[in-house]
Amino acid sequence: MGRLPETGREAAEAGLVALVRRYRDGDQAAFTRLVEQCAERVFQFLFRYTGHVQDAEDLAQETFLKAYRSLPRFDVSRRFLPWLFTIARRTALNHRRHQRSHADETSDLIAETPEGNPANALANRDDSALLWQWAHRLKPKQYEALCLCYGEGLTAVEAASVMRTSPIHIKVLLHRARLALLEKARRTGMILPPPNP
Repeated sequence: MGRLPETGREAAEAGLVALVRRYRDGDQAAFTRLVEQCAERVFQFLFRYTGHVQDAEDLAQETFLKAYRSLPRFDVSRRFLPWLFTIARRTALNHRRHQRSHADETSDLIAETPEGNPANALANRDDSALLWQWAHRLKPKQYEALCLCYGEGLTAVEAASVMRTSPIHIKVLLHRARLALLEKARRTGMILPPPNP
């Protein structure tokens, strides 16, 4: 999932915060709309994090339940999506702590299908799935940064808010992750563009 243009991102974020306000004013349907607008992104993030469809579905439900309970305390001057992804991340970390014997089953990763030639789309899907498999074996914080920035399209500032670190540290994590993936791709013969400096 790519990033929206900045004006689109701001409009989407403003729409989410407006739904929070409506919910606080007594419109129960506003929370349902929040879930509808964010459910797929939260699921995809948790799926990349866990590598299991059922775990991701369960954790997404738990995330929204926690968000529902915490929504009255949400600071509407902040961005909603990073707040929601912080809840999702903490939920996934708690799950991981309880599932230390978790096996790596990332072969079922869902990859986006690019437009264009079907043969190229299939090759790109395979490459994307393979890259996410490799990424899953990186250091956990590098993988989280990749998921948030490249999987969910958050900015470095937003990812830093979710991971409780600085934007500079997010950029360092992304840089090191890209270098590690590039090296792995070179060893296997996959052609990737060079990482950004």
